[in-house]
Amino acid sequence: MSPLEFLEQFPNHADFSRKSRVILFAYYLRQFESATEFSATSIKSCFERSHLKLPTDLAFLLKSLTKGREAPLLKIKGRYALSLYGLNEVEAIIPTPSITSTTGTSLLAAALPFLQRTISKITDAQRKEFLAEAISCLEVKARRATVILSWIAALDHMYEYVLAHKLNEFNSALSKQPWNSKRLKIAKKDDFGEIKESDFILVCRSARIITGDVRKLLDEKLGFRNSCAHPSSIAVGDSKVLSFIEDLIDNVVAKHLI
Repeated sequence: MSPLEFLEQFPNHADFSRKSRVILFAYYLRQFESATEFSATSIKSCFERSHLKLPTDLAFLLKSLTKGREAPLLKIKGRYALSLYGLNEVEAIIPTPSITSTTGTSLLAAALPFLQRTISKITDAQRKEFLAEAISCLEVKARRATVILSWIAALDHMYEYVLAHKLNEFNSALSKQPWNSKRLKIAKKDDFGEIKESDFILVCRSARIITGDVRKLLDEKLGFRNSCAHPSSIAVGDSKVLSFIEDLIDNVVAKHLI
């Protein structure tokens, strides 16, 4: 499917704003060109292939779409990625039959080999087992289990990374947290269990172990994990789960090597 064919599924696509088109093209790149991250050049190509006038302020538009707690885009080291909020925004307006329902099987089939190859790069046996089980859950449509196991694996990876490379920095930042009245200090991995996951992310950012963009991504993924961990009416589709796994692997596990 071309970017133009994708747009033409929306009856009122001619009325879409420039920002809406950028978000739609970001969704197109992820779903149909397997681009979990993209550049401004990729978005420019989508405009050109759709025979649309290229916005003269494209760089400004992309930057503005990364602002705010529920920003539709994330900026990661000079490139961009569709956030969970952007994904939900597009999927909420996709005409029936939805793109996800008609291409879900092919999307999953294309993503599974990538996930399997990622697992093969992990040397830690326990973490590899967690991710393998997460992918097995996805194959049988146990999407919430996939999200929960993937989050556990990613967070466990970050615990190991801090212990191996950044323990002094982490403990220094931890000691300055106003909520740490017990003066907790990390000496072994089990000690992380005394800290809320959201606070762990906060301390990692305070210690400059992760960037602001990675913190934003982790906060977003934690919120989605929490929604999946409790009975709720939230729809959990294949594309959301794949986005969740890919973002954690690409931006957390792969970029913080132990």
